[in-house]
Amino acid sequence: MRDRNSPPGEDICWGRNTVISLLKTPERCMKVVVSKSMQPHLMAKVLEMCRKEHVTVQTVDNAALDRLTGRENHQGIAAYTASMKLWDACDITSLTPAAPEPAMVLLCDHIQDPRNLGAAIRSAEAAGASAVMVPKRGGSLPTGTVVKTSAGAALRMPLVMVGNVSQSVRMLQEAGFWVIGLAMEARESLFKGDLPRRLAIVVGSEGEGLGQAVSKACDELRKIPMRGEVGSLNASVAASLAMFEWSRDMPARSGLTD
Repeated sequence: MRDRNSPPGEDICWGRNTVISLLKTPERCMKVVVSKSMQPHLMAKVLEMCRKEHVTVQTVDNAALDRLTGRENHQGIAAYTASMKLWDACDITSLTPAAPEPAMVLLCDHIQDPRNLGAAIRSAEAAGASAVMVPKRGGSLPTGTVVKTSAGAALRMPLVMVGNVSQSVRMLQEAGFWVIGLAMEARESLFKGDLPRRLAIVVGSEGEGLGQAVSKACDELRKIPMRGEVGSLNASVAASLAMFEWSRDMPARSGLTD
């Protein structure tokens, strides 16, 4: 949690007029945080704008907003902003090549560390992914730390914000993607054979891995064989291995050079 005397983060804005103006052009608004003590008519206005624009809202005590904004005059409201354009789940078909062209997307199941998310996005761009999908709640949001760690790839790679990861798996399946989840407990190796031409790779959170509902929704689970005593790989490393395994047989799609 932010120290009460520390300055606000680069990805936070606050104040009623500022946040309401941001919601009128919501492409960069990731989440709005409002005080439980906000005047009811203002709360209703903010909630309606967020509902209309599908922006996540969190209600907190006033003290939490003080910590979030470095004790600035936040007027009971703040918002997390993104440096890049964010896409909705319904846009995924327009972001990927039409079948039967090869296509690959990465779906993140609640990666917590923004540096991990940034590294995964960087690898996704390098491996030829069409998009990276990130949940709106419960994981790292695409903030400035993510942009920096991704070496700017987060500004170029389409980032799709999704509400429910298991539902997103089913949506990808309906769009013609074969969905593979990376899991230590899987029986089959990631490297057992060529990966499907149209593939969605799901990587879980640090420590927890894939959620149970997400695991069940995937078409199959695969593991990355390991030696030694290391129990698991970093989430971004696991995602990178899977994405480059897909790109290995599709140089035209990935843009890889020898």
